[in-house]
Amino acid sequence: MARFQSNITSIYSQRSRICTSPLRSIAMDSKVCSLLPFELLEEILCRVPTKSLIRLKLTCKRWLALFNDKRFVYKHLALLQEHIIRTNYIHMVRIINPVTGGISSLSLPHEFEFKSEIHAMIHCDGLMLCILEVGPVALWNPCLQKVRWIKPLLSSYPGCYICGIGYDGLSRDGYKFLRFVNGVFTTNEYSNTGMRKPEVYIYDFKLDSWKVIKVSLDWHVVSRCRSVSLGGNMYWVAKWNRKRDMFVQCFNFSTETFEPFCALPFEYGEDDVVDLSGFRGDSLSLLHQSKETSKIEVWVTQKVKNGASTSWTKFFSVTDRLLVLRSYENFANPVHFIDKNNKIVVCCEELVADRNNVAVNVYLIGEGEIIRQAEIERHQQGFSWPFVSGYAYLPSLVPVPSSNIGGSS
Repeated sequence: MARFQSNITSIYSQRSRICTSPLRSIAMDSKVCSLLPFELLEEILCRVPTKSLIRLKLTCKRWLALFNDKRFVYKHLALLQEHIIRTNYIHMVRIINPVTGGISSLSLPHEFEFKSEIHAMIHCDGLMLCILEVGPVALWNPCLQKVRWIKPLLSSYPGCYICGIGYDGLSRDGYKFLRFVNGVFTTNEYSNTGMRKPEVYIYDFKLDSWKVIKVSLDWHVVSRCRSVSLGGNMYWVAKWNRKRDMFVQCFNFSTETFEPFCALPFEYGEDDVVDLSGFRGDSLSLLHQSKETSKIEVWVTQKVKNGASTSWTKFFSVTDRLLVLRSYENFANPVHFIDKNNKIVVCCEELVADRNNVAVNVYLIGEGEIIRQAEIERHQQGFSWPFVSGYAYLPSLVPVPSSNIGGSS
């Protein structure tokens, strides 16, 4: 009994080292690990980095079953620290841990060869919805390196598409893809003219089928602002077509309806920088930098429940000109999120001293100061690719959904 308790104490005391060096610590002695109560072992494993869990899958059948268990997968997901993922025109992928500064590089899966460039991505539970410049749409888990292409519609639809991904609130793994034509076609997206009655197309990954919803939209998505999938719903910064007001629009996948979520907490100038993000898995975060004052503010909502409307609270403010963000002049749009230590992570493009090149930088910002800055990429000034500097990303074990009627497409 004393030896048993000694082993338990020894393993538990190594918990922090297990999280950072799991292969060396956890797999060191299967007999010792077998003495640990499985509930405690699960608590330790759900804090281990995803890549290490993948390598540990073959340790024993019980662990393999655990890592494939939906309950464990989403418990592990909830504890993950957000990373930044970025692709470029040579099909390279960079994943940045803003807390440690670590950067990993990999190539896009071979399934993307001979396809057009990735125009935009939307993150949902560690899955990246990849919208190509031309052609089909893919759902990709970069950590598992699995890809599924979405069955194309029989008809083609010209125009400016808005996409989204989410799930019915009753079934978290029942993922669905949303596609519709933006509500305004003008040279100036802030115009108060235009009314469209588009059809909304929803693809069900399990059923491998499309459905069409007839709607009337008197608003349009502000395309330069990033969209967010949160709690199964999609959110965009939008503007009424015949009013000046701007707001956050929601699509509820449970009810399959568009629902205005809340107004913006500030006046939005045409050249201001605005970026929408998720916060703590159940709230929204909104970064705003005024072009006139360069003041940076970050706002957060209350906990989002079923897409119900809410209010904003100012979370963070920087009045000094620590950082000037850009979302124009051929610079990729900046992105942000709030890390688990309540620091602001910003990924953006900046012109370097020679005025001929652009650096992609990641900033960690505390109250009134820049804590860390790291350059992750540099390219010639001009047309930036992709259009967004990067995307918040959780490296998860969530599998790419397969079809219930014949496997993945």
